[in-house]
This record gives sequence, C-alpha cells and structure tokens, in this order.
Amino acid sequence: MHSNTSKTDSISTVRQENVLTSKLPTKQKIVASWSAPRCVSTAFEKTFSQRPDTKIVHEPFTDCYYFSKWRKSERYGEHENLREYGSAKAIQHIQSNVAPLVFFKELAFQGLYYINTEFLSSIINTFIVRHPEEIFASLYTLKPDFTEEEFGFTALDNIWIIVTEELGQEPIVVEANDFRRHPETILRRYCDRIKVEFIPQMLSWENGQLKQWQSYEVESQVKWHKTLESSTGILRPPKKDKVNIPSKHKMLYHRALNVYEKLSHFKL
Repeated sequence: MHSNTSKTDSISTVRQENVLTSKLPTKQKIVASWSAPRCVSTAFEKTFSQRPDTKIVHEPFTDCYYFSKWRKSERYGEHENLREYGSAKAIQHIQSNVAPLVFFKELAFQGLYYINTEFLSSIINTFIVRHPEEIFASLYTLKPDFTEEEFGFTALDNIWIIVTEELGQEPIVVEANDFRRHPETILRRYCDRIKVEFIPQMLSWENGQLKQWQSYEVESQVKWHKTLESSTGILRPPKKDKVNIPSKHKMLYHRALNVYEKLSHFKL
C-alpha cells in the first residue's frame, strides 16, 4: 500500500468478501492491539494471556493476507486448506471466543484489507508503536526484501485515522520501549484505559510459547517469536546502536517516522 492510498479506498477493499459483523455477546469486551512488525506487540499480547478472564487471538488475519484466495502476498507459498479463510472467518474466530475479555493483536497491514468500520466500531482499538529505526534494524535481518506495506506504518496510519477521526474513539497508544522499561506502569495505565483491572500475574509466565504452531507457520510465525518464547517476562530494550538506513529506504523511513511521531504523541 502506498502512502497516498486513501483510508476510504483501503477499507473498501474488504468488499471482496462479506465481513461478519454480528452483535457481540452481552458484556463481552473485544480489544485489538494494532501494530507494525517488530513492535514488541506479541510480548504485550503475552501479558494478557496470563489473565484468567481473557481469551487471546493471535494475528487472526495473517492467514487471510498470505494464504487465502483474497490474499495480498504470495510470500509464504500455498496452503490449500486456507484458501477459503477470509475476513468473515477471521472475524468469526475473534467473536466466537467465550470470555469476558477477548484480546487480539494484529499487524495493521495484515488486517486492513479484511475489516470495515462496523467491525472497528464494535471493539476497543489500541495501538503499539516503536521507533522505525529500531524496527528497520530488526525487520531487515529477518525479511531483507520487505515492502513498504510490510514495514507496516502506512496501514497503521490508515487504521488510526479511521478509529480516531471517523469513529471518534479515544487514542490508546503503547510505546514499545516505554513498555519494556516500565511494564507494570504501562500495563496499569493501559488496563485503566480499556477499563479492566490490572493483575500482577500479567508480568511473568513460566512458558513463553504462544501456541502449538502448524508446520506451514514456520516462516509466517515461528521465526518471529524466538525471543519471546525463550522468556519468562518482559525483557528490557537492548542497547540502541546507530542504524544505517540505506538510501533506497530513506523516504520509506521518513514516512514511517512521521506516523510514529504522530501516534507516540498520545502514548501512555
């Protein structure tokens, strides 16, 4: 997605398939954490997996984006069993969980094509951001041929505009390194904003693994979570080294920096 793509055009692409937007179960709260890649978003998700009142849905739109017949990328090849896994099934997967709180985290670029404003208006939308220099360094190591869309900030900005301007929801933004330095403080503030009680057990775990991965998820999932899966709690950010942004990525980087600065202005 290019930086000049309008939010209306982006969200309308979901018309390729009908989106399920059934009424939420009474008293159920669904919270989304929208992110760019390498934003410590999965570690943030892991904290909510420790809550007894919460069901976690990890990246429900990844399979839509990479494997369905409505997919936007062929990066990870074919998986015939997922050809019919489109937006309706992904949203049904989120909404069908039986729990007072359902928490899902998703990379904005993977979700943008498969959601609409009706769905976004029915949930609490939150955001987690990290400085694009740090994201670049991490992402370039794992996916050196990433596209601007996969860098994630364009779609993140699209969803931000829809949520905060069109729908008028309050901005709820976690800055990744603030979270890693002060996890309890940030989680307490976040829980207060989404109106759930903070519980200390969110801060640690015995096993960092999110779930039992399928064989086809080695590239799309497994390799991205090695640090988390060897952890028992939130790790402090590593020492920041100067990152050399290649000239061909300079404009991409600066567009991402503008989005980061806009969202981080509202950080908890």
